[in-house]
Amino acid sequence: MYMLNLFPLQVIRHKIFALIIFGAVMTIFLNSLTSPLSEPLHTEQARSSQDFIDSIGVAVHLSYKDTAYGKYNEIIKPRLKELGVHHIRDGVNLSDFETQQKFNELAELGIKSTLVMDVRDKNFPLRAVNLAKSIPNSIEAVEGPNEWDVHPNIKYKGQNFPRGLSQFQAELYEAIKQDPATSHLPVLSPSMAHPKNATKLGPVACDFGNMHSYAGGNKPSQDLDRKWIPNTKILCGDKPIFATESGYHNKFKLTGGHPGVPQEIAAKYLLRLYFEYFNRGIERAFTYELIDYKYDPQKQNFGLGFGLLNYDGSPKPDFLALKNLISILQESEPGFSPDFAANSLDFNLSGDTANIHHTLLQKYNKNYYLVLWQEVASFDQKAKKKKIIPEKQLTLTLNTPISQANIYQPVTSDVALQQSMNPINLQLKIPDHPLIIELIPA
Repeated sequence: MYMLNLFPLQVIRHKIFALIIFGAVMTIFLNSLTSPLSEPLHTEQARSSQDFIDSIGVAVHLSYKDTAYGKYNEIIKPRLKELGVHHIRDGVNLSDFETQQKFNELAELGIKSTLVMDVRDKNFPLRAVNLAKSIPNSIEAVEGPNEWDVHPNIKYKGQNFPRGLSQFQAELYEAIKQDPATSHLPVLSPSMAHPKNATKLGPVACDFGNMHSYAGGNKPSQDLDRKWIPNTKILCGDKPIFATESGYHNKFKLTGGHPGVPQEIAAKYLLRLYFEYFNRGIERAFTYELIDYKYDPQKQNFGLGFGLLNYDGSPKPDFLALKNLISILQESEPGFSPDFAANSLDFNLSGDTANIHHTLLQKYNKNYYLVLWQEVASFDQKAKKKKIIPEKQLTLTLNTPISQANIYQPVTSDVALQQSMNPINLQLKIPDHPLIIELIPA
């Protein structure tokens, strides 16, 4: 009698267990229809490719007429046009009409200027307004004084850093904003040579923060989040930030002072720098500078090694790499509008993704550009030698239907190195410089 009561109960338990197993299997099966079995897909909002291009700037010294910049028509103007950059940063005296005319000529080529206003150029606040009004088609931003924190001899109304600088900046901001012809111009904060000196200056009148965030021969993201950005926010709070100086020099064998890197490493670092800054919301970053403006036969002055061009105007690897990058990502669609709203992309990266950074862009024609790189040190500063960085093998899984994928390496070329039709899974090798995957929607 006892055994007869137990047997139906065991049957019921077995049936319940079977139903649980069947439900679990069906859940796994149904999920497999919408997701890869490895990792869930990642949906990410792209940003405008043109916004990225507009975040790229180059510092120049057009008024240095007794240097390589004096060869304006022979070297400077044609190289800037060739490079494809739309923004330069410089300074000029109100009485220097020759240089002002150069700014106007470059503006006709679509190259606009951010101009430093400094007492060393005799650009006191009211003169700064007059200067801005003299080149209205060129100037797009006004920058406060340059690195007064390391020049204690500079004074304004009898006061040196920080009081003199704070007063100058306040008067500059007020003068620019009160004149109807210049009130639309954004005013950048003064720059600090040493970011910690921002605490001595404190908050100032500005529309944008401004930093001179040199990485000291290290990877582009070096100290950005820990030092440069937090200290710059002391000056302008949470307002967006410009980096009006950044970049690398090539006198890497020098000991002491500002460390450098070989030209090939500078090319890798510079492209990564623009993406690292863009990812952090930096409004614009200017590499310092266009050309090695003086001849340095002894190769002992690191300040004469920052150029994208050699003294004779010949391009360095970073000039060519930046030119390629702009060529690939520049918006060329006739109907492009600055109000273009980018779409999102469903994708997944699997494999060893440690130190893999990326940026997702989209053009007006709807083509996506997924940029991937290893954010690692490519040069050993202690040993003064290049590091061997093995490429990382990753799998890119695409859920958004794609008709064609083209792969570029702007460090070497603006021509696609590889094409894939109707890709779903792409096997990628990620180097320590940007790899660009153009994804053309189906």
